[in-house]
Amino acid sequence: MLVKEVMSESVATIGADATLEEAAQTMFARGVDALLVMDGKRLAGIIGLRDMFTAPRLASQASEMPRGRTEHELRAVWRSQTVRNQMTDQVLTVTEELPAMEAAALMANLGKHPLPVLRAGKVVGTIDRWDIVRALLGVASQTAVTAADHALDGAGA
Repeated sequence: MLVKEVMSESVATIGADATLEEAAQTMFARGVDALLVMDGKRLAGIIGLRDMFTAPRLASQASEMPRGRTEHELRAVWRSQTVRNQMTDQVLTVTEELPAMEAAALMANLGKHPLPVLRAGKVVGTIDRWDIVRALLGVASQTAVTAADHALDGAGA
């Protein structure tokens, strides 16, 4: 099983000059916890929820969110900082021809996810841990969403 067989071709992106608040809004609207940061068609970086909470310090340099911070302080940071200042610019990528289980090992062992998928140096999708789980269970993407919706519908009954 190759990455191209299980990856998502729908890619959540944001521009490097967007504010962190815009990144948070995009993550929320798309239901994702990371965005690929694009400079035109070039992959410039990645920003995840952890990066949002450690701002203005880079998550790679801040082991945890500053304690005692108020929601007003964090929102002020989100409004004033750009994605470019907070993103990780050393992005781990995979090619679509890589075995999916190799991508799974990278994500599990390095804690990096989602992984941008490249073809000839251009982003063609992403692969996340859920893509691997779906493939291992033999569940189509739409079926997985439908099953989860039904489980939630029955949860309150």
